[in-house]
Amino acid sequence: MIICSCNVISDTAIRDIVTTADITFGSPAQVYDCLGCSVQCGLCSRSVKRILDERTGETASAAVWPVQTETAPCALMSAA
Repeated sequence: MIICSCNVISDTAIRDIVTTADITFGSPAQVYDCLGCSVQCGLCSRSVKRILDERTGETASAAVWPVQTETAPCALMSAA
């Protein structure tokens, strides 16, 4: 299912990066960075957060995460 219409990203692509990366994502913006794009309108951030919460075993909150630019964890992975 398409989660982000702006970047045409599926839930499968998001789950794949979240489960295969050796890092803990702090926000949806960091997930997008690892996928080679950035958050555009932000409507998908709640769905991306839910996927992140699934990974950590937390219950997704109703709040939408901020979508501002953050440190790119995938850039750290490639440097290691």
